[in-house]
Amino acid sequence: MFRNKSILTAVFAAFTVIIMFFSNNLEAHGAGTAALHSAVVQGDQVVVSGTSSVSSEDGILHLYAQETYQSGAQGVEVAQAPNGTAAFTFPLNKNSAGSNLFKKFTIVAIKNGVPTPVSNSLYITNPEAAAGHTAPRRDNGIKGILPAPQLLNAGNLTDLGVRQITYNLLLGRITNGGGINYQYNGKTYSFNAGYVGEYDAIARQMNAQGIQVTFIILNDLAQDATLIHPLSRGGSANYYALNAADQAGVEKLAAVASFLGQRYSDTGYGTVDNWIVGNEVNARNPWNFMQTTDLNQYASEYANAFRILYNGIKSENGNANVYVSTDQQWAFASSPSYFGSRPFLAAFNDYVRAQGNIDWRLASHPYNVPLYDPNNWTPTSNASHSQNSKYVTMQNIDVITDFLSQPELRSPSGAVRTVKLSELGYTSSAGEEQQAIAVTYAYLQASNNRYVDGLILSRELDHAAEIAQGLAVGLLAPDGRHKLAYDYYKHAGDHNYLAQASAMAGVDLSAYVTAR
Repeated sequence: MFRNKSILTAVFAAFTVIIMFFSNNLEAHGAGTAALHSAVVQGDQVVVSGTSSVSSEDGILHLYAQETYQSGAQGVEVAQAPNGTAAFTFPLNKNSAGSNLFKKFTIVAIKNGVPTPVSNSLYITNPEAAAGHTAPRRDNGIKGILPAPQLLNAGNLTDLGVRQITYNLLLGRITNGGGINYQYNGKTYSFNAGYVGEYDAIARQMNAQGIQVTFIILNDLAQDATLIHPLSRGGSANYYALNAADQAGVEKLAAVASFLGQRYSDTGYGTVDNWIVGNEVNARNPWNFMQTTDLNQYASEYANAFRILYNGIKSENGNANVYVSTDQQWAFASSPSYFGSRPFLAAFNDYVRAQGNIDWRLASHPYNVPLYDPNNWTPTSNASHSQNSKYVTMQNIDVITDFLSQPELRSPSGAVRTVKLSELGYTSSAGEEQQAIAVTYAYLQASNNRYVDGLILSRELDHAAEIAQGLAVGLLAPDGRHKLAYDYYKHAGDHNYLAQASAMAGVDLSAYVTAR
C-alpha cells in the first residue's frame, strides 16, 4: 500500500488550514458556519443539502449557482432556505439557457448589508441521473491495441482477439467547419461533418466486431481558440490545456461534451464506452500546454475542464467512463516541463473531492525505461515497488493501483478506481524475441491486477517516424508482415506461450508478477 504520504499529508493540511481560517473568520463576525455535503440530480430537479448555523440578516440563506471560474458572491441565485437550514431544491434545466448541470453551488448570506459566501462550493456529482441515451457497455476483456486506420478491414483485430481499441479525437478538427448543427443550452454549434463521419465509422465498425471503443480527447490548435485555455494561447505544443476559465470556453466545452456523449451512445453512430481527457497531462509542456509552474493552479484548471466533460458525457450516456491521462514519470519532482504523475494526481484528486467527488478513472502509459529497451520484466532501479519509484512500468504497475487503493483516492462508492493501461509498446529493433517476451509479460502483469481494465498496445502497425527513433513497436512490420510478437499477443494468457516466452527470457516470467 501507499508507503509515503508526505505529499497528500501536506495537501490535506493546507485544505484544513484554509477551512479553519474560513470558519474562524465567520465565527469572529458572528455569522456562524455552513457546509454543503451533497449536490445531486433527482428527476428533473437538483437537490443540494448540508448543515448551517449561519444567520443571514434578511433571515434567508441564498444558494448561488456559479461557473467554474467564479468565486465569492458571484453567480445567479437559484434557491433559498430559512436561517438554520441548508436544504435547497431547484430545476436542473438540462439543455436550456438556464442549465445548472455544469454549475457549482455556494451558500450566500447577507452580512453588513453585503452578500457574503458562507459555505464551501459543490458541483453535481451524479450527472448520469440525467442521462437520456445510456448504452450497454462492451466490457469483454482487457486485451487492446491502437489500430492502424488503413488496416481496419484486414481482420487482424479479430484474429488477435482484441477486445478494446483507442482512437484519437481532435477537438480542433471536429469544431472547425460545419455540416452538423447541434443545439445546446439555447445556442447552436456546428461540427465538421467530414471529421465526425470518420469517428462514426470507427465506432460503428469496432462495435460490429464486439470491440470496445475508447476515444482520447485531444485539444489541438485550431483557428478558433475558444477551447484553448487563456494561459495556453501563444505557445507551441502538441496539445493544449482545455478552457474552463471563461464563459465562452465553458459554454463550448459543455456543448462538445454533450454532443459527443449523445452521439456515441447507441444512437446509430456507434457507442464509445470510454473517454480519456488529454494525453499525459502531467507533462504540461509538450502534451497539455499551460504557462504555469504552479502544480495546484495547473491541477485545478485541468480538474475544472475535466468536470465539464465528465458531466456533459455522463449526462447523456450514464455508463460511460471518463479517464485522466498520465505518463510513466511517477515520483518526479516538478520541473519546467512536467509534473510527476503522483503529485499531479494527488492535487487533482484533492481539488475534485473538495468540490464533490466523482467517479474519474486513470489512463496510464507505463512505458519501459528507457523507451528503446523492450526488457520490461527484469527488475531495475528505475521501477521499484515503492511510492517513491521514479517510474511506473509493467514491472511495478502495483504502485499505481496501491496508490489508488487509499481511502482518500477512492471513488464515491468506496471502490478502487480502475486503471486503463492505455498506451505502451515495445520495440523489435533489438530482436523480435525481446518484443514477444515483453508483450507476454505485460499481459501477464495486467491480467493479474484486478484493478486494470484495459491493456492497449501501441501499436498494430510500425510507424515510420518511430522506427527512425529505434521504436519499431508495431506487431506488424511496415509491409504488413506479422512479427513474432503478433503471435504471442494473439495467444497471451496461454500457458504454452508463457512457457516459451519464459524459455526465451531465460527466467520464469510468472516469478516477476505482482498480483493485486
